Amino acid sequence: MRIFRRRAARAESSDARPHAVMHAHGGVTTLVSAIALLFSAYSLWETSLKRADLSVYATGVITYERDIAADEYIQPTGGFEVFAVPVTIANTGAQDAAILGLQLDVSNAKTGLSARFEATYTADAGYFASGSTGSGARQARPRTPFSALVIPGRSAWTGTLLFYPVSYSNGKALTPLVKFRDILEEARRKNPPAEESRQESGSGVTMTQPKYYDSPELDAYRAKVLNQNDKVEATLRLVRPEPGGWLDRVLGTSVKPIALTLDMPDIPGSRVTRGEPVRLRTAVGGS
Repeated sequence: MRIFRRRAARAESSDARPHAVMHAHGGVTTLVSAIALLFSAYSLWETSLKRADLSVYATGVITYERDIAADEYIQPTGGFEVFAVPVTIANTGAQDAAILGLQLDVSNAKTGLSARFEATYTADAGYFASGSTGSGARQARPRTPFSALVIPGRSAWTGTLLFYPVSYSNGKALTPLVKFRDILEEARRKNPPAEESRQESGSGVTMTQPKYYDSPELDAYRAKVLNQNDKVEATLRLVRPEPGGWLDRVLGTSVKPIALTLDMPDIPGSRVTRGEPVRLRTAVGGS
């Protein structure tokens, strides 16, 4: 009987080994399949499903000028203030990203004036290479109207944007030049400016010349957010479409704005009023 029991035990042990091996093999197969599924899901997310994820960068090579060539029926007195900002926008997501525009909010703590600028044109190297003609008039410089951008997934867009003002905290600063002339003429009729005498050197003839008419009210029309030897704080933001659904609102990411500090060098004011571009001293706060 003892012999039969030993044989039975050996038989049971022999039957259990294949079952244990098969069970262990099945567990490894399940684990490998689960890992492969996770990698496939991650790859699908990264290559197709991941929402657009934008970052914006601005270099320190920012220039300032005043566009005095615009139509006098739209340009303010002294010309439009223009900031030329080289920008790179990177999309690290898998899906395309639409950008409707870019805004530059500028404030001058010393004067209290603030303004909003919007990307209006794009410019290439030819815009900055063009100079003035022999007569002193500036040549027409190539620029392209800015249009909405669509940045594909895993790519970037780089370009130089020209920001023009669309509003000032002082509402009079964007008054067209033609209208300002009428306002100035009306002010002169109501309060004629005093005349000052001066003598032409070498001629011995005394001539009179009206003084430059000025008043705090008229200064509001001539106000600029950035002037000679001045400093402003600026914030660059992207303008994107509203989320199309709840999934976009949940999974969508916001784009962090860039803070900039811009310093106008102590240069002759005549260079600015002539419309010459001036490179600003720039400190980038982050992206």
